[in-house]
Amino acid sequence: MKRALGVWLVCWGCAAPGPERRPLLLADRTDAAPAALEAQLLAPYLARHPDLDLVRRSSAALGDEYDRGLLLSLAHDDPPDAFLLDDEQFPRVADRGVALDLTPYLPRVGVTPSRFDPTVLALFRRGTDVYALPRGYTPVVVAYNQDLFDRAGIPYPTDDWAWDDFMRVAHQLTRATHGAGAINQWGSALDRRPTLFLPWIWAGGGDVLCADGRRATGCLDSRATIEALRWYTAWVAPGGIAPRITDGRAAPGAAVRLFNAGRLALLTTGHWAVPELRAAVMAGRLRVGFVAIPHRAGAAPATVLYASGYAVRAATARRKAAVELAAELSDSAAGLARGQAGLELPAVTQAAAELAAADPLGWEAAFLRAAAHGRPSWAARVAAWREVEGRLTDLIDRLVLTDADPSRAAQSAARELDRVLGATR
Repeated sequence: MKRALGVWLVCWGCAAPGPERRPLLLADRTDAAPAALEAQLLAPYLARHPDLDLVRRSSAALGDEYDRGLLLSLAHDDPPDAFLLDDEQFPRVADRGVALDLTPYLPRVGVTPSRFDPTVLALFRRGTDVYALPRGYTPVVVAYNQDLFDRAGIPYPTDDWAWDDFMRVAHQLTRATHGAGAINQWGSALDRRPTLFLPWIWAGGGDVLCADGRRATGCLDSRATIEALRWYTAWVAPGGIAPRITDGRAAPGAAVRLFNAGRLALLTTGHWAVPELRAAVMAGRLRVGFVAIPHRAGAAPATVLYASGYAVRAATARRKAAVELAAELSDSAAGLARGQAGLELPAVTQAAAELAAADPLGWEAAFLRAAAHGRPSWAARVAAWREVEGRLTDLIDRLVLTDADPSRAAQSAARELDRVLGATR
């Protein structure tokens, strides 16, 4: 058969080719990596399988759309054999039994699970079963504008900083740079999305759900969480360190634009920011460092980890080829190449160490230090997380927009989440 590699920007439902010529189908996202890089990473695999037809079916959908599209494609009459799986999709895929347990096949393709960061691999485990091989990940960290720190004569933050240090620095860097006018430079920015505010709650000793992920009462409304919510939402209070949110619809990119314009000192972000910030640094527009999320005095340092990996459809007739493909795309060489492109930290521990050692900016080492205190995201453990996430965003809006009492608002939200999670009827 003629070898072919196609990059299709198509909808998830496509007519199936004849069974005698059905290619091996790989499904992923167009934003996951540049097409040229992925083609390069697939080249060694194709060289070892010269008679294999491989089609990369890449969707432009993101978030909920990609999630729905992936599940639809797996139930379609032309499903992918291997597919890129984000940690937030993992519970739904695992619960539906559509992903293959890769554990018994790993020795056959030369994969030792111990080569992966154990916390990242755990995002795709159920007990001893492994349903995806992680390709890359990120902790949530704080990016800081070195130029603003230098102009104010403030030392750069270090990984052992605490909330008091953060707030002191952020207040010093919140100012009107043109005299007595309106503030036009901010210490930081509040993000309403749990993706980015959750590590601040953890670093304050609180949490939004309890350990089993089945209830919120007793955790979201705990003293530690309420105090963390009170502290976090005070960022946008009058005299605070962040621009106020006036209508609950602050664009997610607003803080990034302020940071890129040199008007925001401290930005909560992840490795996804590296390509754009690296370009700005190389062009001389910014000087940037990364540091761990600060923690409340008396609480342990913490952040959240987000990851993606390659899974294999349980019912595929091309099991051997699909497992080998997943192994190829998650190995150290592929991880290092994506890391060098700034896309993510490699999930293979040795590749991540090599990436950090070769990084002249020191950014990758900062991400690795932060990741040492990382925890799996709730999204990787709770199938109803999207609904939970929406209720948590609503909670932040209530605290910011209506000045609701954090204790009462958290108690009310906890009861709502218990109903969502099925803890109460």
